Amino acid sequence: MNHILINATHSEEVRVAIVKNKKLTSLNIETSLNQKNKGNIYKGRISRVEQSLEAAFVDYGKDKQGFLPFKEVAETLKENAKASGDKLTISDVLKEGQEIIVQVEKEERGNKGAALSTYTNLAGAYMILTPNNAKSNGISRQITSTDRQSLKEIIGKIVMPENSGLIIRTAGSGKNLEELQWEVDYLSELWKSINAAAENRKAPFLIYQESDIVIRTLRDYLREDTDSVIIDDLATFQNAKEFVSFVLPHYIDRIKHFDSSGHSLFNHMDVESQVKSVFEREVSLRTGATIVFDPTEALTAIDINSARATKGADIEETAYNTNLEAAKEIAAQLQLRDIGGLVVIDFIDMTSEEHRKAIEKAMEKATSSDRARIQIGIISRFGLLEMSRQRLMSSVAESVERTCPACDGRGTVPTVPNLALSILRQLEDGCNTSNQTQKITIQSSVDVITYLLNEKRNNIGQLEVKHEVKITLLPNPYMQFPNFSISKQAGSKKSHHKSYQGISKPQYNLAENGLEDNAEIAAINSNHPTTRKPNQKKVKPSFSFMGMIKSTLGLGDKEQDKKSNKKQPNKNQNRNRNKNQNRNRNRNQNQNKAQSNKPQNKQQGKQSNRAQSNKPQNKQQNNKPQQKEKENPKNVVPKDKEIKAQVQPKEQAPKATAENKKPQQQQKPKENLQEKPKNVTPKEKEVKPQAQPKEQVPKVTQENKKPQQQQEPKENPQEKPKSVTPKDKETKPQAQPKEQAPKATAENKKPAKALPKNKKPVEVKSEEKPKVQTGNTAKPEASPNDGNKSQDGDV
Repeated sequence: MNHILINATHSEEVRVAIVKNKKLTSLNIETSLNQKNKGNIYKGRISRVEQSLEAAFVDYGKDKQGFLPFKEVAETLKENAKASGDKLTISDVLKEGQEIIVQVEKEERGNKGAALSTYTNLAGAYMILTPNNAKSNGISRQITSTDRQSLKEIIGKIVMPENSGLIIRTAGSGKNLEELQWEVDYLSELWKSINAAAENRKAPFLIYQESDIVIRTLRDYLREDTDSVIIDDLATFQNAKEFVSFVLPHYIDRIKHFDSSGHSLFNHMDVESQVKSVFEREVSLRTGATIVFDPTEALTAIDINSARATKGADIEETAYNTNLEAAKEIAAQLQLRDIGGLVVIDFIDMTSEEHRKAIEKAMEKATSSDRARIQIGIISRFGLLEMSRQRLMSSVAESVERTCPACDGRGTVPTVPNLALSILRQLEDGCNTSNQTQKITIQSSVDVITYLLNEKRNNIGQLEVKHEVKITLLPNPYMQFPNFSISKQAGSKKSHHKSYQGISKPQYNLAENGLEDNAEIAAINSNHPTTRKPNQKKVKPSFSFMGMIKSTLGLGDKEQDKKSNKKQPNKNQNRNRNKNQNRNRNRNQNQNKAQSNKPQNKQQGKQSNRAQSNKPQNKQQNNKPQQKEKENPKNVVPKDKEIKAQVQPKEQAPKATAENKKPQQQQKPKENLQEKPKNVTPKEKEVKPQAQPKEQVPKVTQENKKPQQQQEPKENPQEKPKSVTPKDKETKPQAQPKEQAPKATAENKKPAKALPKNKKPVEVKSEEKPKVQTGNTAKPEASPNDGNKSQDGDV
């Protein structure tokens, strides 16, 4: 069971969790303090062009300027530029003060500004439109080869704006031309409105804001394998249902509301405990080992500790089993925590080269279901595995956490004596460098100032006497350890307040605490199209010769059942896709071999027709017993005699058609062979007796005894007008082509339909019991041609 859980009861923090089989696989959190800017479109101004970096810095309305590399400059901006040297550079294209439209590609992280691009991407449910990049055309790599071919034909028919590209997303697989054209028209109108809004206002400002976390989740993750989307906030539920009704109407019944008055949604689905483990530094494994995550500025270091994992026979086996379990858990945690960039994993040392390769393959298999692009190296001789993961969004920890003000992100703080001595050294240096300083004030936490006044009182007194300055120590209750401040004052300035009045109080920013709503207002607000998605038209299947054969053999229904029962596969696993391609290639080879054997079967079909052309005399004799059976439909042949009465009739065998191509293995046991190819109605009695040949019971030999034993005992003797050939005799006419079939008659137009298993055969009523010839009583006289037919195996 796959569910999307949206917890939006508190507007300042919205949490989205994706659960598969009661296990948390993805978590995304958006807060009012850390709103996502990726995908937003701004109108910015070039503030500086750096030729050495081949990049420009853009002021787009944020505190930190954005970084625009030269490779992200669109071709439309390079059209009128003239190269000053041998090649075109960024200084020839962009000038300071120039206003351009940019889109955020990467979020701000640490001291780095956001990465910008002039290539705009407008994301929809089924595609991504690139309105100023005609070269960006393609289809998602997760779509199978069979769907790619049909999508290529549809893309050629789509009407797109000039100089625009199109990328089909995974959800666009199986959509028709009308549905894709509908979304192209919506995204094209959106691009026109963005250009119009940019002309009416000066930079910098926000033109278009990407959809919120709820709409993005429904657009990117709501697929066929999603069982339900559960939302605990009524307003958010209504907005989500409105969006789905416009863009994804076939999923409208999967949007559900949860009443959180009794208990929270995450607790009800047993997910809250798994969410808490995402923010922990250590993750415990079942074997007792632990995994430690340490993010840094350049990379994320992951260490594996064996801890209580001691179940192996020796140290090598223990290390291998621990690393194997850790590889699977690390792949899940990378996706769950959304860790991007460089990742270095320190596995437990293993001496066996075979074990190292097994760990590498296990790591590749575990990360194959990740949506992000991943590159994995090999384990070095030091036991380190290097890998990189695409940074889709900022990590979960960066979304809800901030740098510690006490340690500035180091994770450790100094001791009280160490900090006190550091303050004392800076005080000595300040006194030696300046002779005009007459007063020095030191503020720090209570414990630090207490240490200086008691343990270092003599040192402070010596400094006051030596440099003739007054040193004041103020314990500040508002200042957190290990922060401190040293302020100097010249002798000419005199303070008019007491010492305790000089304690500085912090100034709180309402926006930093989330109490002030400083969200930007975009010039264009559009979460979904104004028109609803057109309904998908059902295409009628076209008639084909292969389709008729499949329906005759019952293969079409089996394929449809497999498709309906088959769950949507994980489309990120390229190995499964390659296996399917190899399987299809083998099927095509087998079909080519079967077609190459058809000429041999044609000659055998001609011989059977020649042998059966010598039976004109038997036709009139075969009409009489059938008339009696139709006139007397009340009597039923006993079962014990019916088994022996199943003999092979003599009938003209036409060349292979759809009727005789059907193998006997697929015939159902209670098959009424006399019912017409057309609908079975009481009009069967009106069939002319000339069309039913008289049956001649051949001699019972070893060849024809076998098929008689395989037939079911409940066989209606009235069903004998059409031939039931044994397996060994029926294989040859199966491969005969349809092209040499005789003229259509009432017998060979369509194959006889098989009765369902739960229905009994039609009982034949007759006033007189028909004479049944068995193999043990009397044997009919066989014509000279009968012996030849039994030897050749032709019908």
